This record gives sequence, structure tokens and C-alpha cells, in this order.
Amino acid sequence: MQITTGRLNPLPCMLVTIARVYRKPHIGLFDHQPGTWNDALVFYPIESPQGRIVTKTSLGASTLPAGWNTGAGAKGPHCLWPWVGAGHSKENAEIKTYNCLKIQPTWMEDNAAKINKLRIGHLVLPGAHNAGAWSFDTEISSVTRDNFVLCQDRSIWAQLVHGIRYLDFRIGYYEFYTDKDERYWLNHNLIRVRPLAPLLKEIRAFLDATNEVVFLDAHHFPVGFYEQDGSPIRSVHAGLLDLVKRELGPHLAHAQQLGTGPGTRGPTLQSLINANKRLLFSYVDHAVVTENRWLWPILPHLWANTNSPTLLFEYLDDAIPSSPQPHALSPLFSAMAQTTPTVLDILLLRGSLRANAEAVNKVVTSRLNNQWRRHANIISTDFFLGNDVIDLSIALSSERGARL
Repeated sequence: MQITTGRLNPLPCMLVTIARVYRKPHIGLFDHQPGTWNDALVFYPIESPQGRIVTKTSLGASTLPAGWNTGAGAKGPHCLWPWVGAGHSKENAEIKTYNCLKIQPTWMEDNAAKINKLRIGHLVLPGAHNAGAWSFDTEISSVTRDNFVLCQDRSIWAQLVHGIRYLDFRIGYYEFYTDKDERYWLNHNLIRVRPLAPLLKEIRAFLDATNEVVFLDAHHFPVGFYEQDGSPIRSVHAGLLDLVKRELGPHLAHAQQLGTGPGTRGPTLQSLINANKRLLFSYVDHAVVTENRWLWPILPHLWANTNSPTLLFEYLDDAIPSSPQPHALSPLFSAMAQTTPTVLDILLLRGSLRANAEAVNKVVTSRLNNQWRRHANIISTDFFLGNDVIDLSIALSSERGARL
């Protein structure tokens, strides 16, 4: 059973397992750990073992608990205010199970004994699609443009603290800026969203504060990286690599040292931790990777390119079990679990990326828990608080580690 608070951003999702009971069970929303039904903000009868309830209560602009709002905090999972409880009817005042919306800033370290022997291609990793498109830091913004550009609503720091471990970046280059570092931006296709350098600093701060492993993917270069004939502008690529090495250098895991070759599932998590090299930087341009062997090769993205949730899940149901390909250059692959608006959708203002994400997120948790359970690697979503991919990725990675 999922319960989603409000229709305002974000749309958090928590799973609660409903046990068979003799009286009609209920599910409720609480602002602290559930004790009795008298403490519930709202509660609803449960009509079936699986389902989804949307309340009128908004999460609001929450802060990160346990000292993680602005820097390193306490290890382990920590609950935010929304709790969900379920159990017998209100008259019995008996709550059988509960869960909360939480941060998981150190989940890899917390589960090291269970997952560190896994190769990175065998992990289940929660990912943020278009991670840099979380709010505008440009001269111009509008609600209309926001609706079809912003894919997240949490900063890079907050995404990592919540438990995201794969960041999908689309990087543009704008030569009209005087400062070379300021020329690199996080884009959504042709639209500038935020300068890149401050986001790299957020990743660096997180790596400095934890023992977690992060996967950064330069997935697309929509502006400024290529000549009209499609050939790479070497100086622009070189400038980006210099910026990444300067900001993240001590943490960069070099592929030529830690990679295991095409057709394999990559190094173990433990080998990255032992080397204290916990940032893997994948690069979409094969020619540039060939010239810079420290880069990790192009990471396959399972992209359905459809605005239909039905077609999206049909595609991923087929693509995930057959990935990675036997001779794939990368040990990783990412299921892009989001729909893509058409040009007409954008021109006619039909829906929004958030509405699209809501339609997908209410299904993606169940899909990962069932059809994709054995084969999934990275699951990249929009507005990730609308699903339970982080908690489920931790559980499935631990499950896979237990089979070794």
C-alpha cells in the first residue's frame, strides 16, 4: 500500500506491508512515529492489499534531519515528519506496521557487510534523471517553462542525502561567459538550468563527509560541445574534464585502474572503498573516453522515448532482463523510468513533467519489486520522492549480497 501526501511538491511515497487481520484494516498519516489511531492526522479504510491513497496534506519545504541540512550529520536512516501506519480498525487502536519518509545518507556504509562484495553492475542503485534540473539559477524563469524543464525538486546535496547514488547530468557550454568555469552549465536539452561548478562542489562535500560511492554520468552534451559536422570540440571537452578533476579529483575512480573490461560487471564495491576512490564518472563520448582512460565508458540508457506510461513499462519490462549486452563497454546500465513529452505536449501545455512523473512513480516501485527484481541495475526517475526506489534498492542490493 502506498500513501502519497498532497498534490504539492514533493510527492513522497512510502510502502507499508498490510498483514491479514480479522477486522477491517486502516492506513493513516502521522506527524510522528505512530502509536495509536488517536494520533492520526487522517486515516482511511484499506480495501485491498495493494493500492494508493492521495491525501490533501502537503509535505511542504522540509529540512533534512540529524544534522544533514547543511553538512555532515549522523549516520544511518533518519525519518522526516511524514509517517504512515496501518493495522486493525480504529476502535481496536492497534497499529501493526508503520514506515516513514526518510533520508538514507550512509546506506552503503550501513549495509557494507551485506553489499560490499557485490560488483557495481549487480547493485540496485537509485538514480535521479536529469539531476541538475531541480530549480533554475538563471536570468529568466517562468511557470510554463518550469513545467517542462524541471525534473527534480531537491538539490544535488539533498538528493545524495536522501539516498540517490546515480546522477544523470546534461551539460551545456556557453562561450560568452568570461570565466571559463562559468561556461559549463547543467541543461535540460537546450535550456540552461544551473551552473555546473557549484553542483560539483556539492558532490565533493558529500563524498568528503561519507564513505558512500557515487556514480556521475555525463549523459548528454546538448550545447557547445560539437562542431556542426558532429565532431567533438576537443578544447571544450578538455575544459570540462579539467573542471571535474579539480573539483572531484581525490575521489575519482580511474577506469584504467579499477575497471574490469567489456562484458563484465565491474569492480566490487569493496575494491572502490579500499582504494578510497568513490566517484565513477561515465562519459557519453566514446572518442573522448578513448583519449582519457580514467573515464568510465558510455553507460547504456534504456530510454523508451514515449509519453505513454503503458508503453514505457512494456519497453522496460523487455529491456531490463536483456541488459547489459554481452559485450557492453560499461558494467552499468540505467533504466530511464520516466515518460518523455512530445513537442505538441509542450506547445499545447498538456500536463507537466511532475504530472507525468506521478503517473509513472505510482507504478515503478511495484515494478522494481516484482518484474525487475532480479535484473535491475540503475533505476532513474523524476521527482524521486514520489516512489520508494531508494528503500527498495537498498533491500534488493542486500538481498543480492546475501546470495553470494
